[in-house]
Amino acid sequence: MIGTMALAGCDSNNKVSTTGGIHYEYMDSTCRPGDDFYKFVTGHWLEYNPQPKEYAMWGAFGLVRENTMKQLADLIQGIAAETHEKGTVEQKIADLYNMAMDSVRRNQEGAAPLMPYLKEITDINTREELLALMEREHDNLLFSMYNGADEKDSKNNVLSLGQGGLSLGTRDYYLNDDAQTVKIREAFKQHVINMFKLAGYDEEIAKAKMETVMKYETEIAQVSYSKLQLRVPEDNYHKMSLAELVASTGFDWDTYFKANTYDKTDTVVVGQPEPLTLACKLLMEAPLEDLKSIYEWRAISGASDLLSDDFRMENFSFNQIVTGVEEDKPRWKRCVALVDGIMSDAVGQMYVQKYFPSANKERMLKLVGNLQEALGKRIQAQEWMSDSTKAVALDKLASFYVKIGYPDTWDDLTNLQVDPTRSLLDNMHDIQQFYWNLDKQKHYNTPVDKNEWLMSPQTVNAYYNPTTNELCFPAAILQFPFFEMSADDAMNYGAIGVVIGHEMTHGFDDQGRQYDKEGNLRVWWNEQDIEKFKEPTEKLACYFDSLWVIPGELHANGHLCLGENLADHGGVMVAYEAFQKAIGEAPLSEENGFTPEQRFFLSYANVWAGICSTEMLHYLTVNDVHSIGRLRVNGTLPHITQWCEAFGVQPGDSLYVAPEDRVNIW
Repeated sequence: MIGTMALAGCDSNNKVSTTGGIHYEYMDSTCRPGDDFYKFVTGHWLEYNPQPKEYAMWGAFGLVRENTMKQLADLIQGIAAETHEKGTVEQKIADLYNMAMDSVRRNQEGAAPLMPYLKEITDINTREELLALMEREHDNLLFSMYNGADEKDSKNNVLSLGQGGLSLGTRDYYLNDDAQTVKIREAFKQHVINMFKLAGYDEEIAKAKMETVMKYETEIAQVSYSKLQLRVPEDNYHKMSLAELVASTGFDWDTYFKANTYDKTDTVVVGQPEPLTLACKLLMEAPLEDLKSIYEWRAISGASDLLSDDFRMENFSFNQIVTGVEEDKPRWKRCVALVDGIMSDAVGQMYVQKYFPSANKERMLKLVGNLQEALGKRIQAQEWMSDSTKAVALDKLASFYVKIGYPDTWDDLTNLQVDPTRSLLDNMHDIQQFYWNLDKQKHYNTPVDKNEWLMSPQTVNAYYNPTTNELCFPAAILQFPFFEMSADDAMNYGAIGVVIGHEMTHGFDDQGRQYDKEGNLRVWWNEQDIEKFKEPTEKLACYFDSLWVIPGELHANGHLCLGENLADHGGVMVAYEAFQKAIGEAPLSEENGFTPEQRFFLSYANVWAGICSTEMLHYLTVNDVHSIGRLRVNGTLPHITQWCEAFGVQPGDSLYVAPEDRVNIW
C-alpha cells in the first residue's frame, strides 16, 4: 500500500482518495494531538498492518523491510530454481540458498559438520597451539581486531584493537541486577549448557564449561566500557607504537600480527585499553583448559544457525526470553537473509536494476541539496554560535559527500567459492576467510576509499559516517512511508526529508561535532561555543531521561540516545525549513482538513508507527542508541515550536513544554 487511499478527517468509515501520500485511516481522532500525538497519528496503524508473530518489534520500518525481503526472495528464489554454470554468481546464490533450505540434509548431519572444528580445539596441548589456531582462523576470542579509518588521520586506515569476548554483547547483562537482566542472565547460562549438550557433551561437563564461560565473561565485563563510555570518541582513541602496545599489555603482538599476516604493523589504535590488557593477561595466564572451553563455546555458538534444526530452535528459545518474540521466522526468510548477507553486492546489483528507478535518485539529489541549504540557514541563524564556528561548520556542511541508491563499483566475488558437496558450515567457514582476505586487501595499511559503501543498496536504513563526512541513503529506504514519487512535498519532506536532515545533523551532534570536515577527531569549534552547545544537549538528555518507556517501570536512557535524539531534533527543524521554501515556490492546499504544515508532522509521525514487546523494550533501552518510536514522536515534537503552533498545543496538554523550556539547537 503506497498511500493513495485516505480518509476524510479521521472517520474510519469514510474513505476518499488522495495524492498527498498520508494514510488518514491510521489516525485515532479520539486522542487529542497535544496529549498523545503518536496515538493521534498512528492509533489504528496496527489494524491495517497486523503484527506478524515473528516480530518482537513491528512498525513502519519492519513493513518496508518485509516488502524488501519479498523483492529479494523473488530474485534469489528465481535464481535458485534453475541450474547455472559453476563459478558464476548465479551458481553461488543458487547453491547457497538451496543448501540453507535443505533441512532434511542438515538434520541428518546434526552436529557432525561442527566436529572437525571442535576437534582442532580439543587437540590443543599448549598455549602456543591455542594462539596458533586463533591466528590461523582469525578468531581473536577475548578482544576485537579490525581495520578502519584512523580517527585522527582520517585519510588512512589503521589496525585497531578493542574490547570483546562478551557473548551477550554488553557489560550490563553480566553486572546489573534488575529482574529482566537477571532473567536473561540465568536463561543464558542454561542456553550455554543446552548448546554444549547438543554438541555432544554430557550434562555435567556442559555445566562445568558454562561456569567457565560465565566466570571469564563476567571478569571481562567488569572492566569493559559501558554503552555511554563508548560514546565518547576521545576516551576510545589511544594510538601507540607496536613497542608501546607490547609494553602496555605484556603480550607478544609482533608474533600475533605476523601470524595473521598483518606483518607491516608498526602502529595501532587501541579503543579500550583496560579490557584489552585483561584479555592479554587471560590468554597468557588462564588455565589452558579454561581457554579451550571458551573457544569451544565460541565455535558452537558461531556455527549453530548453520547446523540442524535443534540448534536453531535452541537459539530461538533463548531469543524469545530476550526479545519476547512469539514465532521464529520462516525458513525461506532466514535463507534469503543468509544469501543476501553473503552475496550482498551481487544481490544488490540485481536489486537496483529491477527496483530502483533513476528518477528516484534524481529527486533525492534535489532533496539533499535543498536540505543542505536549509541546514546552512539554520546554522547561520543560531545566536549561541560564534561567527568563527559558523564558518567552519558551514565549510563542513559544504564538504558532505553524498551517496544515494547504490555504489559505482562492486566487490569482485570471483574467488568466493560455494561447493554444494560440502556442508553449509564448511562453506561458511571458507566464505568468512574470503571476506577476511578481502577486508585485508581493502583496508590494511591502505588509504581510506571514500567511494566504499558501508551498507548494501537493499538495506532499509541510512547513515552518516564522521571519518569520511559522508551521507548514505541506500535504494531500499526510498519507499513508502519514507519516500513516494507520487506524493506531495508535505509527505516527502516530513518523512525522507527528516531522515536526510537527521543524518546531516549527525555531523554536528554531540559526537559528530568532534570530527572536522576531513573526518579527523579534533577540536574545531570555538571552546565557548562547545560549552554553549553542551547546555541544551544536556537539557535534552535529561528530558528524555524523564520519559517512560514502560509507564511506572522503565525510563528512557536519554544520555545513551542523545546523539540520535539530537539528530531527530535537527532533522525535523532542517526539513521543516526546506519544506517551507518548497511550498513557498509551489504552494499546497489543505487536504482532508489538514494544512500542509500539519501534514508534514503527520508524515513524520507515521514513520515511527509500530509496537514492541515488553521484553524488547527492555532490550532496546539497554542496547540501542535510538529512542523507541513513540518517544521519537512524543519526545521530539514538544520541543518543536512549529509543531506546537500547527496543532495548537497549549498549557494543560500532556505534551506541552513551555517555550523557555524547549531545547532549541538547530
